[in-house]
Amino acid sequence: MRYDLQIIASWIAPGSRILDLGCGSGDLLSHLIREKGISGTGIEIDEARVAEAITKGLSV
Repeated sequence: MRYDLQIIASWIAPGSRILDLGCGSGDLLSHLIREKGISGTGIEIDEARVAEAITKGLSV
């Protein structure tokens, strides 16, 4: 995972509810769900990235 996303992840408490604006393909959300047990939703304008996030099982 990218270093900047690792820093953001370190600020998130386990079990948090997250709204990820500009989530892209959902890499951060996927990581937070796996590692921190968060519940999250992403918002993304790029349809191709939305499709990619959905294939990962994310709510976008």
